[in-house]
Amino acid sequence: MLKNNSKYTILFICFTILSCQPIELIDDIVFDYNQFSKITISAEQKKIINLYDSKFSEPYIDHSLENTPIQFLNKWFDNNINIIGTENLLEMIVLDASIKKSEILNNDSKKYQEKTIFIFEISYLVEFTLYDDHKLILANSIVESKRSTTSGKYISLMETERIIDTLILDCLIDISKKSEELIKIHMSNYIL
Repeated sequence: MLKNNSKYTILFICFTILSCQPIELIDDIVFDYNQFSKITISAEQKKIINLYDSKFSEPYIDHSLENTPIQFLNKWFDNNINIIGTENLLEMIVLDASIKKSEILNNDSKKYQEKTIFIFEISYLVEFTLYDDHKLILANSIVESKRSTTSGKYISLMETERIIDTLILDCLIDISKKSEELIKIHMSNYIL
C-alpha cells in the first residue's frame, strides 16, 4: 500500500511540474518616432487640420481604441515634421485615419482550422500644402498609405491589441517614408 501511495505522489508531482510551463510574455509595441523619417521645410508655421471624423459603425473600430491612429499620426507630425523660416505656412490635412475590423470567410482553411477569420485594415490619407504669406499655394502633395493583416477569430484581447498596434506602427512607417519621398519631389525648393 505504501508503494502505491508513493507512486501516486511521484506521478502527481511530475504532472504538477510539467503543467507549470512558463507563460510566453510578449513585449509591448514601442512607437519610437526617432526611427521615422524627419522632414524639415522652409515655413514659419505648421498647422494640422483633422478633417477625418471617426465613424461609429461597423466595420470601423478606431473610435473604440485607447490610442487611435490619428493620435499617432499627430505625434508624428509634431516630432518629425520640422519648420524653419520666417515666411510660408505648411498645412497638413488629415483626410483619413481609419482602422477597420471585418469578419471574412477563411477560404484557405484546412479541416480543423477556423472557417471565419478577422481582417484588420488601416488607411492614412494626408494632404501637405505649402502656402506663401498671401495664401497662394506654393506646393502640394497627397500621401496615402494602407496596410492589412488577418487573425484568428478566437484570440485574446491582448493579442488583438498587439495586432492593431503593429498594424498602426507599420502603416505609420510607410506614410513617413512616402511623405519624405513625395515632399522631396513636390516641395524640393522648400526642403532644408
